[in-house]
Parts: sequence; C-alpha cells; structure tokens
Amino acid sequence: MMTTRDEKHTGLHHTADKVQDTIGGMHGRVKAKTLGSHSGEAFAKNAAIGDIYEITAAKMALKRTRSDRVREAARKMIDDHTTATHQLRSAHRMSETGDLPELPTEVDMRRRKWLEHLEAAPDDKFDETYLDQQVLAHKETVDLMTGYAQSGDNWQLRSFAEGTAPVVERHLAMMEKLRAAL
Repeated sequence: MMTTRDEKHTGLHHTADKVQDTIGGMHGRVKAKTLGSHSGEAFAKNAAIGDIYEITAAKMALKRTRSDRVREAARKMIDDHTTATHQLRSAHRMSETGDLPELPTEVDMRRRKWLEHLEAAPDDKFDETYLDQQVLAHKETVDLMTGYAQSGDNWQLRSFAEGTAPVVERHLAMMEKLRAAL
C-alpha cells in the first residue's frame, strides 16, 4: 500500500524536522559570525551554498505552495539569488589573491537536510516549513554578509557583501512578515 507524503510525515516527524532545522540554523549563524566574517574562502563557500539552497527551495515552493504571496516571494528569491550568484562568481574570479578554491555547485549536508525536510513537509505545513527555513537562512546570510563587509580579508568579496547585505535584509523582513501572516 502506498502512503502519501502527508500520511508518512506528520506530527512527531514534522516536529523533529523543525527542531533539526532550527539547530542547523543556529549552527550556521555561528559559522557565519566567526570564520565566515573574515575568511574569503569560508565566506565565498557559504554565500554560494546559500544561493544554491535559496534557488532550490524557491523552485520547490513554486510547485507546492497554494499561496500567491509565497509564490511571489519564491520568484523573488530565484531572481535575486541568481543575480547574487553571478555577482559572487564575478567577485570571486576578480579576486586579487587568486588563492580561493572553486565555488561549490551543490548544497552542504545541513542545507541538503533542510531541502529534504521541505520536500517531506505535509501539504498543509509546506508554507510554514518554507517560511521558517527562509527566516533561518536569511538571518544566517545577514550575519555572513554584514560580518564579512566589516572585516573580510578580500576587498572584492567585501564589496560584494556590502552590496548584497541590504538585499538580504529586505528578504529577511519579507519572510518574517509572510511567516507572521500565516
């Protein structure tokens, strides 16, 4: 007998995923505020992975949300994070140090778990899960961008962080407002 996503992933499973997402978000913020705030390598890697996560999660939201407002926010995430990816890659290529490794092309384990939890969310909890993750992810990215803009070791990446931080702050405010309206 086949079970639906909603039958498989309710109650305790959904709560456990939410707790794991929250702990992952706190861990990400600590990393963003420490190593990511001064190391060009750590900053670029985390920013690239964040963009990949944002675009992937937003594409999921476009397929699963029933809310026009969430759909509109997801489209904005795709547009803005695609632009940020191009700008990050440009700043990374122009880096004077030349010792930065290639940027990642897939998410790390923590954000892969977030995507798995998002995929597993029951239909009636999808928007809540998506917006909860978006708030966590954007808080982390605000910490990353503002920290690196203030004390980063690479001026090209620092310039990128300075220009990107206000966009991410607007994303965070939008996601918090959407989450409060649920």
